Amino acid sequence: MIFNLFHSCLHYLMKPLVDVGINGTAMADGMGVVHHVHPLLAAYAGDYPEQVLVTCIKSGECPKCHALRNKLDDSESFKEPRDIQAVDDALAKVSGDYQIFKRACKQARIKPIAQPFWDQLPFLNIFQAITPDILHQLHQGVFKHIISWLVKAFGRAEIDMRCQRLIPNHHVRIFSGGISGLSRVTGKEHAMIGRVILGIIADIGLPGGFDASRLLRAVRVLLDFMYLAQLPVISMQHLSLLNEALSVFHQNKNIFVDLGIRDSFNIPKLHACIRKRCSSFCVLLRHGFFCIIPHFSAFISFYCFFCP
Repeated sequence: MIFNLFHSCLHYLMKPLVDVGINGTAMADGMGVVHHVHPLLAAYAGDYPEQVLVTCIKSGECPKCHALRNKLDDSESFKEPRDIQAVDDALAKVSGDYQIFKRACKQARIKPIAQPFWDQLPFLNIFQAITPDILHQLHQGVFKHIISWLVKAFGRAEIDMRCQRLIPNHHVRIFSGGISGLSRVTGKEHAMIGRVILGIIADIGLPGGFDASRLLRAVRVLLDFMYLAQLPVISMQHLSLLNEALSVFHQNKNIFVDLGIRDSFNIPKLHACIRKRCSSFCVLLRHGFFCIIPHFSAFISFYCFFCP
């Protein structure tokens, strides 16, 4: 019911875009010059629960590809992009028998939503419009998992004690109460923790005689990925470094399984970084599609195509 209510409301709001997206409308630019433009929905950035809501998929699945929810942890888990034509064909059966419609949606791997807000918008593939973002995917996603794993690996007392004993320095925040008990942590606070976390854990031994070097490598390369992805200009060399960072993480991630912290890595936000998708990830970041405003859960971007 929530899915249908959400899509019905957005369908009402987006309805004017159907006609102007195709036929265009007059719009003035910043200099006051009037152009004939075609506003099209180009990007939808939000956290993972909202991506699930927007794309009508089931929770735990990838909103962009056909990877199975129990196969997200494979470094080669990226599958073919979701087929928007198959989804449109399934949604076209909504006016017929409900059971047939339900089976068609199940086969297309979406929920049986009567009228998604995007089904009539011109030139839109909603699965490709879902964009990655620094805040929800990295700071509040991947890095949040890293912190919880480290607390379980080394213990709350050890992590908090080392945080409290950090030497004050410029651009370094001292968490006087430690980090294990923090709640409702913002993306900025996660970024502050990311500046010091590697130094905090660098010489802590793991219980059970496990080699801590694998854990340190896994954490370091994920931090590398986070910082490289935030560069204002990303070259092919940076893309190669991003792919290399993910490859090293997958070579060392099983240390968390050996420690009993994780059974698998079927995490949608981690899967979103996998593969050569980091190239498209960075292309979108460079064009400013990602959301860095912590008070808004979604960000919708429109392209306006100008006609001469």
